[in-house]
Amino acid sequence: MPVPAEQLRQVMRRWASTVTVVTMRADDQIHGLTATAFTSVSMNPPLVLVCIQNDSRSEALLRKGRCFAVNFLTEDQVALSERFAGRIPAQDRFEGLAYRAAVTGAPILENALAYLDCTVAGAYWGGDHTIYLGLVEDAGILREGVPLLYFQGTYRRLAPGNGGGPS
Repeated sequence: MPVPAEQLRQVMRRWASTVTVVTMRADDQIHGLTATAFTSVSMNPPLVLVCIQNDSRSEALLRKGRCFAVNFLTEDQVALSERFAGRIPAQDRFEGLAYRAAVTGAPILENALAYLDCTVAGAYWGGDHTIYLGLVEDAGILREGVPLLYFQGTYRRLAPGNGGGPS
């Protein structure tokens, strides 16, 4: 019998992860969400994956548009993470933000640490999420900085001497 959802949630909160904003475009619609369910899969070919909740606007748009960008956030971008986590209405997420269209058309946040621009190479059932495998079409470092981390339900910083400022 599988582990209960709440038990899995409590265990997974002990896994530190980099905070990203996954953005997508379909036709003239853009959208984005804060995500920690992201990882590198392969260097040759260059593949990454993101997991997107099935009943979300993001999943519907990603399924239609077949492209996404992963924008890595820096430790000074907590407010940006909160914005894309849905703390404001979805239609306002990009309002007032500097962004540009990537090679695929997905939005790249101009002040992100780095980005990966991907086309969908596959989509797989993952319970209440869909696992999207992305072929990296373009990538870049936009500025120097320390990544924003998430651990045990809160934002964290790297310890001094590990590339980060004071914790």
